[in-house]
Amino acid sequence: MKKRILFPLILAATLLGLFFLTRYGLPELRSPSSCWSRPLPHSPEWAARHVFWACALIIFLPSVFGKYRFSAAAFAGYPIGLAAGELFGGFQADVPPQYLHYGWLIFLCVFAAACLLGAILQHRAGAKS
Repeated sequence: MKKRILFPLILAATLLGLFFLTRYGLPELRSPSSCWSRPLPHSPEWAARHVFWACALIIFLPSVFGKYRFSAAAFAGYPIGLAAGELFGGFQADVPPQYLHYGWLIFLCVFAAACLLGAILQHRAGAKS
């Protein structure tokens, strides 16, 4: 198959798999009777509920039009942003009962930076041609 058809199809399948993993798979990793004391991941599930479809369109549509470098960079930014948001987003406030989690902001910043990097890479590839 041509790259123009195969790349968007693989990307769409991978995005759907990522959606189902982050929306439905991660909350099922811990059962109430489990002795795992770490709380459930917040950022991946939040992103799947609130911004996944917008991010998926930002990633998928350029690949349909042949902007593969942008799509690859933006796609890489999505799971990297989720991981960074989950790892660095938690902040324990001194005032109870607040537990602030800035994973969503870290995720969005990393994803936006990846999109910017993808646009630069795509522009540089077009300028060389």
